[in-house]
Amino acid sequence: MEKKERIKAIDVLRGLTVATMIMVNNPGTWGAIYPPLKHAAWSGCTPTDLVFPFFMFIVGASMWFVFSKAGHRFAGGLGKKVIKRAVMIYLVGFLLAWYPFFSFPIELVPHKFLGMEFSFPAMKNLETIRIMGVLARIGVAYGLTGLLILWLKKVKYILAAAVVILLGYWAVLHLFYTGENFMALEGNAVQRLDLWLLGTAHVYKGYGTAFDPEGLLSTLPSMVNIILGYMAGRCIARNENKLLASQQLMFWGALGVMVALGWDYAFPINKPLWTSSYVLFSCGWASILLGMLIYVIDVRHKDRWTNPALVFGMNPLFIFALSALVAKTLALIKVPYDGGMISMQPFLFKTIFIPLGGLFTDDLRLASLFFAIFYIVLFWLIARILYKKNIFIKL
Repeated sequence: MEKKERIKAIDVLRGLTVATMIMVNNPGTWGAIYPPLKHAAWSGCTPTDLVFPFFMFIVGASMWFVFSKAGHRFAGGLGKKVIKRAVMIYLVGFLLAWYPFFSFPIELVPHKFLGMEFSFPAMKNLETIRIMGVLARIGVAYGLTGLLILWLKKVKYILAAAVVILLGYWAVLHLFYTGENFMALEGNAVQRLDLWLLGTAHVYKGYGTAFDPEGLLSTLPSMVNIILGYMAGRCIARNENKLLASQQLMFWGALGVMVALGWDYAFPINKPLWTSSYVLFSCGWASILLGMLIYVIDVRHKDRWTNPALVFGMNPLFIFALSALVAKTLALIKVPYDGGMISMQPFLFKTIFIPLGGLFTDDLRLASLFFAIFYIVLFWLIARILYKKNIFIKL
């Protein structure tokens, strides 16, 4: 895509979203976090719960402009490119889940080859690697949605597919559960399908049981986040009058939020299950925010503040994946502290950020926030180097 064809508001929103994703995933300590930076325990929605679906929405908005070069059809190998990128994103997520590849502490395992014996480090057991995850969901949803849009072609069919997915997902969750109710943590349809197809060993267990918030079934409604983002991109591209585009985005966004709040009574807004009401609620707010950014940047031409966000927005998935890689590496590095050995991340938090936060308050939440901000700045500096050198790494 030529630089002049880019919509700066989309790049800015993407950059702000990636920066927030890095911040909420990397607090100084998970035991001390300000409430807006926490996920809702189950149903409900905090600002943090909007970050991931915002990114999916922006993926869709960008998709419109990419697909427009091929006339939104399977032309020029576009279908193959969609599949290739989807596989690449998924594989990066899988490799991050597998990293550091070797079991720690390192254990040498003897092997024989051509009568000679060699010793190699024991590989990390693939039988316990999580199959899904954030990048895995992005890859799967991107691939399926991209192919669906190219196959259906017409907007009315694409929107009809979105409606079918949202209503169908509601029906499936109602029909296939074994717990207390269709929204319960134990026995919901998402958990049942993951355990059946993937097995307990490959599913996230952060909820105290085997349940994956990026499960296979709940990836289907996340496709609608991309579809509605695609429609937002269409709205922007087809309106030369950017004020009108901004107004339309904010209007449809507000309508989506209101419908979601009404639907919440029957199908609660819930990120772990990625409920249909959650899709409309998150897409509504994403559309409102994108409309506001278009008004500020393209209508009022107030864009001098946007550079820091643009830096993140031009290499989003690479920087996000790199931040996860560094976080996992810091957890492996052990350093001496208080008569014992601790990982590098808590060492930095205890020795630098707790004293820094203590200059203002005894509340550890501030120190935890300072660490998260430090992490954002660190990866912003890396992203800025890439941006200045016009290096754009697409996953």
